[in-house]
Parts: sequence; structure tokens; C-alpha cells
Amino acid sequence: PTHQVGVGTLVVHPRTGKMLAVQERTGPAAKRKLWKMPTGLTDPGEDVAEAAVRELKEETGLDCIFDRIICIRQAHGGLFGRSDMFFVCLCKLVPESEERIRQGGEVELLPQEEEILMADWIEMEDYAEQLVWQQSPLYKVMNDAMFLAVRRG
Repeated sequence: PTHQVGVGTLVVHPRTGKMLAVQERTGPAAKRKLWKMPTGLTDPGEDVAEAAVRELKEETGLDCIFDRIICIRQAHGGLFGRSDMFFVCLCKLVPESEERIRQGGEVELLPQEEEILMADWIEMEDYAEQLVWQQSPLYKVMNDAMFLAVRRG
């Protein structure tokens, strides 16, 4: 293969407007205590939309519905010399979970024990203001696209 295809899933809490974010247990993001959206790679033959829903479920225990692709990032010279395509996807909680939240309840976050240290709802501004995102013009554009998608609904 010449490319790997990754997905990041943006989910916004229907009552608070906070975004779902995770901290990884190991790796470079863990060393920085970086909050990031749930992410992962597509499986062979898997569509981007399916991968976004699957990765969110695996990393947080939440069920969601794919809404749309917000933006795409392409990079070259990655692992094994592959190019990397990364899709930021907007997903929504399943209707039952959204209704539970609207009625004052919550949904339980179940971080994947092997990979995820913590999952939580955080302010999008706090996410975007992390130093690693601020130091990269590419990530600034991605974060701006996320804010725009949320504002437009």
C-alpha cells in the first residue's frame, strides 16, 4: 500500500457544546498529556464513515451516527514511507443518547483500557489552544474547520 487512511471523530455534546476528547495511555501524545479527538486507521476495505463510527465506539464506548467529513489532511513520508490521508469527521450521538442528555441525563464514557487513559467532554477552545496545535499552521486550519462545522450545525 502507498497510503494509510486515518480518521478523527468530532462529537459535540448536545447540551454543553463541549467536544469529546481523549488522552492516550502511551506514545507521543501521552507524553505531552495531549487532548485529542478519538482517532484511528481504517481497516482494509472499510469506508471512512464506518471507521469513524467504529473508532469512536472502541475508544470511548459511545455509539454515534456519521454526519459528514469536515476536512482532509494529507502528509507524505510517514510510517514505512507511506503517504497519510486523515479525515476529520463530524459525528452525532445516536438519538437515544441525545434524548437522554436533553432530559438532563448523561452518557457514560468508557475509555478503551489498552489505549485510552481518559475520555472527557472539553471546551473546543481549550482543545484548540494546546501548544502542539498552536505551533502548526496545518492543525490551526483543521481546528478552524472544526469550529466552522460546529457553528453551522
